[in-house]
Amino acid sequence: MSSGEGEAWEFPEDWEYSGGVPERLLRIRAKCPYCGHTFEVEMGESWYNMGISITCPKCGKQFSVSMYGEVLGEVKRSGKSSK
Repeated sequence: MSSGEGEAWEFPEDWEYSGGVPERLLRIRAKCPYCGHTFEVEMGESWYNMGISITCPKCGKQFSVSMYGEVLGEVKRSGKSSK
């Protein structure tokens, strides 16, 4: 079985550029089950639903974002800068 390392992933967010339907981008608050650090990330809805692993920026351990994350809402995309 392949570990997937070295393979090129096609991110769902890129599908709209290849003729697909754009995916919702979610803002998620994740809490590391190892050190308790809480942080926010943004990712496509399908990646969240697949339970992809993310890395804690504090301790460096990986965990499933869907098991230890809370969806805060959808990130609204705009062509204009918010600054």
